Amino acid sequence: MKYYSYQDFLQHAKELHQQIDTNIGCPDAIIAVARGGLTLAHFLSLRWDLREVYMLNAISYNQDKQGELVVKNLPTIPADIQKVLIVDEIVDSGKSLQKIVEILKNNHPKVEFYTATIFQKTSAIIQADFSIQEPTDWIDFFWERDMF
Repeated sequence: MKYYSYQDFLQHAKELHQQIDTNIGCPDAIIAVARGGLTLAHFLSLRWDLREVYMLNAISYNQDKQGELVVKNLPTIPADIQKVLIVDEIVDSGKSLQKIVEILKNNHPKVEFYTATIFQKTSAIIQADFSIQEPTDWIDFFWERDMF
């Protein structure tokens, strides 16, 4: 298990922002995948001074084991939004991200969706458009440990 500190997160959030900003510019909106993507989405939205921030729930882990995926609380994206960034903290198997992208594209076919994550496994069935590094161990995020 690898402890992922606030300092590491802050550096990676800045790097991710630079990657995204260089390639697509500021998105019109961000969708955070709760709960892991909330912190990153918040930081990115502050950096861009972007207030169009939404969230959805994608629940598939129970006690560190992946089970059936449930996606709920899908946002309604306003008609004037054209470019949306979907943010999560990690892409492990890729099943969650793939399903989320599929659902959002079906619900909003005129919107361009991009994906961003800090950690991306190369073995995942989907690769995020923007990522920082591949995890080599289970990640113990500061927001999971430091509150207790």
